[in-house]
Amino acid sequence: MENRKNTKPLIIAHRGDGVTAPENTIEACKLALEQGAGGLEIDVRLCGSGDIVLFHDKLLFRHFGKYKPVYLSTLKELRLLRFSDKQYDVSASISSLNDFFEEFKGRVPINIDAKTFYADTGLLSRELVRAIKRFKMQDQVWISSFNPIFLKLIKLNTPSLRTGYLFAKTPRFHQALDIYLKSDAWHPHVSLVNDSFAQAARDAGKEVYVWTVNDVASLKTMTDYGFEGVITDNLYK
Repeated sequence: MENRKNTKPLIIAHRGDGVTAPENTIEACKLALEQGAGGLEIDVRLCGSGDIVLFHDKLLFRHFGKYKPVYLSTLKELRLLRFSDKQYDVSASISSLNDFFEEFKGRVPINIDAKTFYADTGLLSRELVRAIKRFKMQDQVWISSFNPIFLKLIKLNTPSLRTGYLFAKTPRFHQALDIYLKSDAWHPHVSLVNDSFAQAARDAGKEVYVWTVNDVASLKTMTDYGFEGVITDNLYK
């Protein structure tokens, strides 16, 4: 990790602007960039037709009141749904990763947070790499996940693709496991960051992208540590 102390980290919009438009939609990501975000973070998962879609949850319930899993819903079915859990100023529907790439190719850095259950780990890793290569976005994106097997498969498939290891607890365990994963970055929850963690990241030569940093004081702390980026719901505004 190069010395970036007191250099402002990349401000990455967490699922886009999920207040004015539904999270993880093209519209939400456009709004975040208009408001000053320097990068985008999106969640992706496989749906029932084998397409990769932008969606965080396993089930459709939180947004649409349906207990149906995303992996049993086709892309055609998902496109017909309208977000209903609250009123948005901008309407939107679920997007495919292909649609998202067509819109944002060549614009800003993109962190793809892959949501997997272990049965689809291999298929999602293959399809995601294929999509990135098809759009020639290897230098624009990096892939993060809580699933260490998924990250290892990405590196085995295409070692040059950047990966980020997500974790929310037991950082020493994950740091030790990463000797095997060989990820390019660590993505810790903000609660895990302290002097010891920052030193471990420097010693390991890791980029660091902290989530979810939503207050100015925490942003200053991450800046002081010289981390590469923060994933935030609002600090880009």
